[in-house]
Amino acid sequence: MSPGVELLLSIGARRPQFLLTGRTLTDQGLMVTGMLLEGWTPAQLEQVITGRPLPQPVKKTVGAIVSGRLRDANASPAPSAVAFPDQEGRMATGTSYGTQEWTDQGAVDTYREENECDGQDGLCGRPRRPGSPFCWDCSSVFGAAAFTQFRDAAG
Repeated sequence: MSPGVELLLSIGARRPQFLLTGRTLTDQGLMVTGMLLEGWTPAQLEQVITGRPLPQPVKKTVGAIVSGRLRDANASPAPSAVAFPDQEGRMATGTSYGTQEWTDQGAVDTYREENECDGQDGLCGRPRRPGSPFCWDCSSVFGAAAFTQFRDAAG
């Protein structure tokens, strides 16, 4: 069972009117798992699903209603991934279980710039090989190109 399916089942256990089963549970569990990975917390997702009562009378299936609510919520960034105006360069990154860690986005960008491969005119983006400005793939490409030039010049 994925984390999304587990969360949907726990919501259904507490609020039986929102219980999903079968293919609907599997499909929406995949959506919820993706949202958890994007930074949504279980509490936020439960609020999205159960925060409003079901319409009366119910004209669609509960699965369709839950699907629509999740789709609408997923159209915007996760609340824990939005930068706070009074803390420039810092973002809250929620984990799938709701804990908050603060990440200095400027430090992350600087680290990436200093440790990414310079190959492909700086567009490679893979981690550098130790002691080299290039990753393993670009090092082997440059090494093969240099060997070919040396071989052609010698022979």
